Amino acid sequence: MKDGKNFCKECGHSNWYHLNTWLKELTSQFLPPLKLPRQIEAVFDVVLEKIFTIPKIARFRTDFSVADIQLRSSCFIKEMRKRGAVCYAMQSIFGYTSHFKIEIGGKTFRFETLPIAEFLNKYTTKIVDDKELTKRHCKKGGFPVADGRSFWFWQKRKAIQFGREMGFPLVVKPRGGSVSQHVTTNIQDDIQLEKAIRHAISYSPAFIVEKFIPNTSVYRATVIDFDFVVCVQQVPANLVGDGISTIRELINKKNNDPHRGEPHQKQFTLYKIVENETTKKLLAEKGYTDNTVLKKGEILYLQKDPFLKLGGDLVEVTPIVHKDNLKLFSDLARFFDIRLTGIDFLAQNIAISWKNQPCAILELNSLPCIELHHFPSSGVPTNPAKALADMFFKYYL
Repeated sequence: MKDGKNFCKECGHSNWYHLNTWLKELTSQFLPPLKLPRQIEAVFDVVLEKIFTIPKIARFRTDFSVADIQLRSSCFIKEMRKRGAVCYAMQSIFGYTSHFKIEIGGKTFRFETLPIAEFLNKYTTKIVDDKELTKRHCKKGGFPVADGRSFWFWQKRKAIQFGREMGFPLVVKPRGGSVSQHVTTNIQDDIQLEKAIRHAISYSPAFIVEKFIPNTSVYRATVIDFDFVVCVQQVPANLVGDGISTIRELINKKNNDPHRGEPHQKQFTLYKIVENETTKKLLAEKGYTDNTVLKKGEILYLQKDPFLKLGGDLVEVTPIVHKDNLKLFSDLARFFDIRLTGIDFLAQNIAISWKNQPCAILELNSLPCIELHHFPSSGVPTNPAKALADMFFKYYL
């Protein structure tokens, strides 16, 4: 059991982890990205590998399991093995890392998490992984974004004043980071805004205050080599009544699904439903208790935010995405000149053109969670790992 005093409930990490996220953010802001020729980077990769493997601090192994590594890496490696590649994962004295090595066609390739080195410009990556720079770059290209701006931790009062002037409801999120860590949505007043800012600052020295767009869903589009586009919808934790089972029985049934795990388990994309104050409030609003039997087909939401860590669902929606939206995602990847990216998109209905509804590009990711498309809770799974393997062969071999 993790001690609540020493671990962050939001991240599931030690509070010392926040020091690392602070340092990472400060480094990315004030140090320019180092751009070296790929040949020199390859030499450094080999030297670094020898530093750890020769004294046996770490070693490469081929017998690793899905539970040992991140699922996005596992999906890609599975596709590469189909094509005859020998795949290695680095295991240190502390466990498996995100460093990999692939041997195929008489060549050896090293990468971290996903093989993107040849597909990215490091300056593009700096923009993509910074939510504020992404927002500015999107505006230059005429892409839809939510109104807002970035602040540093010493600018709390200025941020609160900005929020008041822009008008509630609002969203506060760290300028860096991923998987919705320390994000607060639908902020309704000054008290909630101040609390949300403290929450974001505990993770990052810089944060963004932006307009909340109500009655919308979060969609994740993954774009590979500009033209391969797939999309899933993130849905808040919910139950669907069968006319027989109680709410407690439906929660237990969903949480016992073998496809749902705990947030720290690497082999899952879906997680058990988290029951908290929001859950109690949503039940109370309807006058429901654990023993209430939902009508057949009735949908009951147990969270307001569609975060997977709270037990949210993933619905594969690629077949119904409007052609204008597919083009939007493809054009966005081209504008950023990034051949592998995940795009978080806010819209009312993905089947309607983005031009005809309130919507916004929330952020881009240079190391997208491709596994979301492989293991949705509903809909027909897609295979971005195959598209990534195709791109690997296209540019590497």
